[in-house]
Amino acid sequence: MNTEPSRSEQDPVSAPSVPDSGSVPDSGRRTVRVRRTPKFANFALLGALLGAITAFVLTVAIPPDPEYARSRGLPEFSQLQVFGFLLLIGVVVGIALALTVAILLDRRNDRRSPTVEADRVDVRDASDTVTVVEPDAEDTESTPALEYNPRTTNEGNA
Repeated sequence: MNTEPSRSEQDPVSAPSVPDSGSVPDSGRRTVRVRRTPKFANFALLGALLGAITAFVLTVAIPPDPEYARSRGLPEFSQLQVFGFLLLIGVVVGIALALTVAILLDRRNDRRSPTVEADRVDVRDASDTVTVVEPDAEDTESTPALEYNPRTTNEGNA
């Protein structure tokens, strides 16, 4: 015969606690590194913009010379076609250079990142403690519908 008490007969204080599905309680101080990283998308957009501006400046600054192309048997291109070619090249080169600068800044910041001690804070999900309030049947027409918005609940913030 089994002499152990069943699960319902055990003392709730001595019963092993099962953590919530989302969080495992782990408090204490830890040593962490604080890193500031550049936003690579912003660098890429800036590089593309500078490449486009450079293409426009080069298109306007260099005047077309149809005699040069005719004398060498080369096709003649309009200024708009030249701008399109320079735009493609300028945007790609601008993005590549800007991302290279971003990577170099990221590596420099990685070496300079300080090490600090941080406290871990556990935050419970608001959906675990939601109370649903149903209106009375007679007041359903006069009262507005209730909506659940987890960002506006103040439960547990006493």
